[in-house]
Formats: sequence, structure tokens, C-alpha cells
Amino acid sequence: KRRMKKLIILLVFIFMSGIFVWAKDYTLKDCFEAAMHNDYSLSIINDEIGKRVLERRDVASVYYPVIGAIGNIQYKSEVPTLDLSSLGMGGGTTELGTNFTYSFSINMNQIIFDGFSRKYALLLSENSLNQELQKKTLREDVINQTILQLAYSYTLSTLNIETLTTSIKRLGFNLDQVKLFFDQGFSSELDLLDVQSKLKELEQEKLNLESGRRKILLQVSELTGIFDLDKLTIPEEYLELLNPDNLHGIEDKLEANGELVLFDFTQRKIELKKKIDEASFYPHVSGTGGVHYGLPGTNFMGTDWQLYFTAGLKVQFTLWEGGRRTSLLNRDDLSLNQNIKNRESYMRSIYFDTIRKLDELVSLKDQRKESLDIYNLRKKKYELIGKLWKAGQKSTMDILSSEQELTEADIKEKRLRIQYLSLYQQILFNINEPMWKK
Repeated sequence: KRRMKKLIILLVFIFMSGIFVWAKDYTLKDCFEAAMHNDYSLSIINDEIGKRVLERRDVASVYYPVIGAIGNIQYKSEVPTLDLSSLGMGGGTTELGTNFTYSFSINMNQIIFDGFSRKYALLLSENSLNQELQKKTLREDVINQTILQLAYSYTLSTLNIETLTTSIKRLGFNLDQVKLFFDQGFSSELDLLDVQSKLKELEQEKLNLESGRRKILLQVSELTGIFDLDKLTIPEEYLELLNPDNLHGIEDKLEANGELVLFDFTQRKIELKKKIDEASFYPHVSGTGGVHYGLPGTNFMGTDWQLYFTAGLKVQFTLWEGGRRTSLLNRDDLSLNQNIKNRESYMRSIYFDTIRKLDELVSLKDQRKESLDIYNLRKKKYELIGKLWKAGQKSTMDILSSEQELTEADIKEKRLRIQYLSLYQQILFNINEPMWKK
């Protein structure tokens, strides 16, 4: 048991070491592609697309000729007899037909006219297939958008960690200075404790950010199935601060929104179903034909095998079905109205969501400009206070306060930048023009 326990521990250690050694960086495109293969919903949609392709073939085959074969052998213990004397042919009787009868047929039935049901059924099956293809495209876009937003969160965490690392280095230098001043009697132990305490706070905050960044990578791993993900690299084009002026007239582009396109497919589906329901009450005409070979054939009194042909025209027309036609058409109209209302409701929602985001984007652009100015001013202030502090004209608390202001300004500027990038991509997603499609 002890040997087995040691072996398990060794295997776990080797496995964890392997993950660390073989972990590698993945690009955003790598994650997009991996997530496509890993997503169960997308796999289900692909199965549904396969079903729609088969359904389309099935609809088309309904209107091909239906050919069938029938064979029948029958025995009758008694057959009709005819009294010959009644025909003036002397006495006696004769059997009409045979005890065994045989019939073999090949029949064909062909729909000639069905009120255009075939035409609308084919269009409906094509619409259903295109609707599933649109669902697939939309699902792929949702997956990519989810990963992209996680990538922005990961990038923000990385930038903040870099900021804190720089801040820790500055405070480390300041701590060395305080120690030097303390040894020379120019600083108190309180100054030393203040800097050390601030360093610990920053290190704790950095650890928290690193933990949050690992959680983001785990979320990406869950979506992509990539379990050796150590670092996520986002392409430069996704970090470019695009001008919000490029988004003017965006309201007109909302018609291309993926969800709205699905509503349009649903609208078309209901319209075609209504056409099929209307066509079901038109006369249905079909032609029939057959080749038959049997005993006794067309003459039930015959005793010889006979080959013969049949042909016919069948017309079927529904006169009354208890108000079913009116009920069907009314139901179709209600479904149409319901879909229109749902579409309008979603359109209103996506419209105001996009307008709000566009307004926020413009505001973020202005905020970021101000934030960058604040950062540069605080950087100059920190450098100036640093010089005065070394000259003994500023206290340790002054330098700590200035350093904290500089760090906060740096973090805020980076946060506004990533928020801007994220929001811009959300707007592009709403109008179905995400960057990965370009």
C-alpha cells in the first residue's frame, strides 16, 4: 500500500510537471478554432443541419413516382357453376373460373397537381436548412465573442500586473532610500514601516490579480478544451483604438444582426407553412398506371393467364372539414403576428443597447484622453516629489501618496483603454461585423 501511494504521488508530480513544462502560448485564432470543436451546442446544430439536408431530400422524393409491386395467390373451395341446359347446350354444368387465382402487378402513382404544395414544401425545407446554417454562424460568433471578451479581461489583468510590478520596483527603491535615511538618522522607524506595509499591500494585490488571471485562463480552457494554456496572446489589430466616428449610421446596419436574421427565417417559415395549408384545400390530381399478370385476368370466368394494363386519373377535392381550413389559416396569422412583435421587441432592445454603448464609447474616448493626461501629470509630480524627498523637503508619506496616485492613474488609464476596446467589439458584434470576419 505504501509503495502504491508513493507511485500515485510520483505520477501526479510527473503529470503536474509535464503541464508546467509543456504549457505554451496560444493565439486568439487558436482558441477560436479549438472552441468550435469543443462546443456541444455547435455539435448539436451540426447534427440538426444534417437532419435538414435529409428532410430536404425526403420532401423532394415525395413528388417522384411511387412504384410498387403486389403479388396475390388465393384459393377458393367453391367456384360458381353454370347450368348448360339454360343456354340450350344440353345437360350438365361447367365451372366459372378456377379454385386458385393468381395476380401479380406493378403499380405506379404520380402526383400531377397538389395546389403547389410541392413548391412551397421545397422552399420550406430550404428555408429550414438556411435557418440552421444561420444558427451555426450565430453560435460561432457568440463563441468567438465570449473568448474575445475573456482575452480582453486577461490582457487587462496582465497590464495591471505589469503596473503593480513597476510600482513594487519603485517602492523597493524607496525602501532602500528610507533604510539609508534611517541609518543616517534622517528617517524614523515609522517611515520604514509605512513603506514596508505599502509594499506588502501591493504584493498582495498582485497575487490577487495573478489569481484572477489564472481563473480567466481556466474559463478559456473550459470553452476550448485546451488544458496546457499558459498564456493568451491577443493580436495587435484587436488592441488598436479605432475611431468611434467610423460607426456613424450604425442604426441602419442593425438589420444584419444575427438574431434578427433568425427572426426573418422564422417569418419566412410561417409564411410558407400558411401557403402549404392553403394549398391543401385545392384539388389534388394524380395519375395511376399498372401492369398486371394473372389468372384468370380481367375475365373472372377465364381459366387462362392474362397480361393486361390499367391507367387512371384521380381527382380529390375536400368540400368541408368542419372549419379546419379557417382554423389553420387563423393560427398561421397569429404566429406571423407573434413573430413580428418578437422581432420588433428584439430590434428595440438591440437598438437602444447599441446606442447606449455608442454613447459610452464616445465618453470612454474622452475619459481616456483625460486619464492619460492625469497619468503624465502624476508621473511628473512623483518625479518632482522624489527629488524633494531625497533633499529632505518632503516626507515619506508624501512620496508614498504620490506613488499611489501614479499607480492608480496608470491602472485607470489601462482599464479605460481595455473597456474601450471591449465595447467597440461589442458594437461590431451587434451589427454583425466582428473583426474576425474581416
